[in-house]
Amino acid sequence: MPTITIEALEKELKQGILHNCYVLYGEEKFLLESCFKKIKKAFGEVVPGINYIVIEENTIAELIPNLETPAFGYAKKMIVIKNTGLLKKEGKRKNPALADAREKLIKYLQNEQEMVLSYNVLVWVEEEIEKNSLYKQLEKMNATICPFEEQKLPAILTRIKGICKAYGVTADDSTLRYFLENCGTNMQEMINELRKVIEYAGKNGTIQKIDIDTLCNKKIEAVIFDVTDALGKKDTRKGNFGVTTINIPERANS
Repeated sequence: MPTITIEALEKELKQGILHNCYVLYGEEKFLLESCFKKIKKAFGEVVPGINYIVIEENTIAELIPNLETPAFGYAKKMIVIKNTGLLKKEGKRKNPALADAREKLIKYLQNEQEMVLSYNVLVWVEEEIEKNSLYKQLEKMNATICPFEEQKLPAILTRIKGICKAYGVTADDSTLRYFLENCGTNMQEMINELRKVIEYAGKNGTIQKIDIDTLCNKKIEAVIFDVTDALGKKDTRKGNFGVTTINIPERANS
């Protein structure tokens, strides 16, 4: 399977489609973790040590034995290979142990590919990868490869609109852009701030810019802009970087 988008992967998981091999990587950790949880949910019941195994850098030697060992009492085993460095191009001179482990794994997968995919669901989770020999082997195994890159503004707007809609709250594009300008585009931080204004607006309510100013923790870039803007207007009340004690008033839903 070719590389797919986050949206395509989310759609498959929503439909309950589960593949035998995934490669998830990138900087957008919130969405990656969200998709990983959905894969785990689609897999079904997991019992650590029996049908659910996590392989990390210090336990790479246990990967092949776990691929060979059936999940007693279960049809399949879910094996998570997390931040091992196996999908980087480190050679024998730089890291001989890792390079040897990679070569052994490639040979094993080449010889036992059918068995591995029949009895296991493999989920590779990495911050970054390189298209090394193992990556190419996973491609041959029809792995579902999904890069979790930092989201672009249109995609983020679509996401937060969807979240607002799910909670019965409305907000126009101008307000949502203002929200992003102030709270940034880091998904985890953004979701935390969005929860505040959604709860404040309430079901059937409308998020307003004043709510964002009142409730949200501004990113330092936005605070600096506010201070610079205030100084330009000679508004010395904001010379304390906008840090004030605020009593949040009740606001009727629009």
